Amino acid sequence: MGTEDSPGQGSKRDLRLRKIMQPAVTIAPDATEREALGVLLKNSVPGVPVVESDGTLAGFVTDGHLLASALPKYLSTMEDVSFIGEGGDSWIHYFTESADRPVSEVMTRDVSQLDVGKSEVVAAHKMVHDGVSSVVVTENGRVVGIVNRLDLYAAILGLDEG
Repeated sequence: MGTEDSPGQGSKRDLRLRKIMQPAVTIAPDATEREALGVLLKNSVPGVPVVESDGTLAGFVTDGHLLASALPKYLSTMEDVSFIGEGGDSWIHYFTESADRPVSEVMTRDVSQLDVGKSEVVAAHKMVHDGVSSVVVTENGRVVGIVNRLDLYAAILGLDEG
C-alpha cells in the first residue's frame, strides 16, 4: 500500500489531490443567495466553497441549501404537499424574499476537506464516509481546489490523460 505522498503499489502515476483537483469556484460569505445561484448556474456546479477574504474555508453552499431556504419552513415538516396546488405565482415571493439573504445564513459549516498532498484513496474514503460527492482541497489552511467523484474516476482509470 502506498503512503499519503505516493500512489498505491504498482502505480506509475501521481494521484495526489494536487494533480487531480479542479480549480475551485468560490463565493464570499456575504454574497447573496441570488449571487450564489448565478455562480452555480454559470459554472454548472451543484455547490461551491464559501471562502473568507483571506482564502480560508467558511462553509459550502449547494443548490439544495438555496432551495430549502426559499421554501416556507412549515413545508419541511410535511411529507406531501401536493394538496397545495400548482399556482406558481403564489410561491414566487418566497424565492424573491430569500434571494437577498447572505449565503452565510444557509451554508453548511461542516465541510469535507483534505490537504492538497493527500491521495486519491484518502479522498475516495472521505467522500464515501462523509456521504458527499466532492471534497474541498486546501493548502496551508486556504482553499486551492475541489475534487469530485468523476475527477477521481478519471484520474484512477487514466481517463484524464486523453
